[in-house]
Amino acid sequence: MIVAPSLARERQHRKLPAPLVVAFALAVGCPTLSLAQLFSEVTTQVHFVSLLRHSWGNPIWGDFDNDGFLDLIVPTHGLAKSHGPFVYLNNAGITFTDIRATCGITQSGDLDYGDWHGYALGDYDGDGFLDLYVAEGSNKGDTIKSDLLFKGGADATFSYVSPAAGIIESTDRGRCGFWVDYDNDGQLDLFVKNYANVNRLYKNTGAGTFIEVGAQSGLDLATLGKDYGTICSFADYDNDGFMDVAFSGDSTTESLYRNKGDGTFIDVTRRAHFLRHPPYGKGIAWGDYNNDGFVDLYIARGTVGSENFSNTLYRNNGDGTFTDVSTAAGVAAATGTWAAVWGDYDNDGWLDLFVTSAAPWLGGVNNANLLYHNNGDGTFTDRALAEGVQLQDNVSLHKCAAWADYDNDGFLDLIVKDGIGGEKATGDGAEGLHRLFRNAGNGNHFLILKLAGTQSNSNGIGARVTVTYEGNICYRQNNGGGGGEYASQGSEPLHVGLGTATEATVVVHWPSGIVDTIPSLAANSRLTIVEGAWP
Repeated sequence: MIVAPSLARERQHRKLPAPLVVAFALAVGCPTLSLAQLFSEVTTQVHFVSLLRHSWGNPIWGDFDNDGFLDLIVPTHGLAKSHGPFVYLNNAGITFTDIRATCGITQSGDLDYGDWHGYALGDYDGDGFLDLYVAEGSNKGDTIKSDLLFKGGADATFSYVSPAAGIIESTDRGRCGFWVDYDNDGQLDLFVKNYANVNRLYKNTGAGTFIEVGAQSGLDLATLGKDYGTICSFADYDNDGFMDVAFSGDSTTESLYRNKGDGTFIDVTRRAHFLRHPPYGKGIAWGDYNNDGFVDLYIARGTVGSENFSNTLYRNNGDGTFTDVSTAAGVAAATGTWAAVWGDYDNDGWLDLFVTSAAPWLGGVNNANLLYHNNGDGTFTDRALAEGVQLQDNVSLHKCAAWADYDNDGFLDLIVKDGIGGEKATGDGAEGLHRLFRNAGNGNHFLILKLAGTQSNSNGIGARVTVTYEGNICYRQNNGGGGGEYASQGSEPLHVGLGTATEATVVVHWPSGIVDTIPSLAANSRLTIVEGAWP
């Protein structure tokens, strides 16, 4: 029912470089004081491939071979020059093996022309292995194509199954996909956001196939008709048990569609008090930054021509409306930002926020990333420089990012992918490297929670988790991502910081309506919670 061993290894299998050992020891002795940078680059040490490639969506983490360590896909923009994504198998948190040549994620089928965009990981058939969906463009709508569905297997290989699964052949200009059980029937469905074409909602039949129900759902024309928008992210913003969806992207202001619970969605953008900011939203990040039980929303914005646009933090008021608190919270940056991802990097119980910057007007100068540390009072302080992830070199164009605890030490590490040019673009900043930054940690404690649905979908997408410890309370919602979405969706366990607490109570509200309560769970535990095991 539960795999919950106390995490005993704190850097198992390897010896830390001396400066990191010192920093870690100091942090343990004084957990509330940052005496050295928490993050250090380990790109070379973990054997990442050093190749310049175009970027598209955020890197996505997921355990392909179920060995307990997160593996990685780094999407690139198309195949013509990037030759497919980077795919890595995690070797017990020490190094990664490049498995591009053997994993099966490659150009497939007669209608795959290599115009790859957003990636999404999820176990759609409930066999315990992650599957991959890739949204494909259509050469600006001139070519009939098929998106790619790869079924995952036990040996970390993937097989192309789009025709057999019922994926539609069309001229849709695919931009991103998202696995979500929109009707709470226990099967992961798939939403595909297209540009300049209708969107697609694939309902899972439970037999390894899908039927397209976009028109019936009300999402086919979402985002100001059918011509705009490229990014989507699902979350249950009103805690009614059904997953809603926010949109941003090219030529559209952010929009919010509410799931009515009957298989249909309704546009509630105005009702929710979204302010119709300039139409250049990029990364979307849902996260409960103030621990009030309702997920809040952050929108990163970029640069168009010589104009920069400020980012927006929408605080969820708990009554179906949101308030723009960007300026008051100190997170209204206007530096050509792209991706935004929530994660409690110091395990103090409050969600922090990392935002990539490609620099104002995309010129490279002042390309400092932002690491907003949550002060616990509704405000944030940028600690990117102090913690070693600002990466200001006045040249690189930082685009994508993702948090993940790749070495299972209980602290979130960070991957950043540079390069913002289109698939065929050339010149400075069009392509970039992917780089990994390891978190040295401190003396704070944590929980790592993996959800396994039985009546709900196998990934537990849509579940809400409440963690209570030492008079404190924090919330996590499992939307299947890794703290924020920019055209891609990972599959990670939930990470919860506990501060100095030594135990906690965990309550899981599943999409099925089942509630599991786990009392007195020891801090620094990693566990898989099976639905219904703790009624």
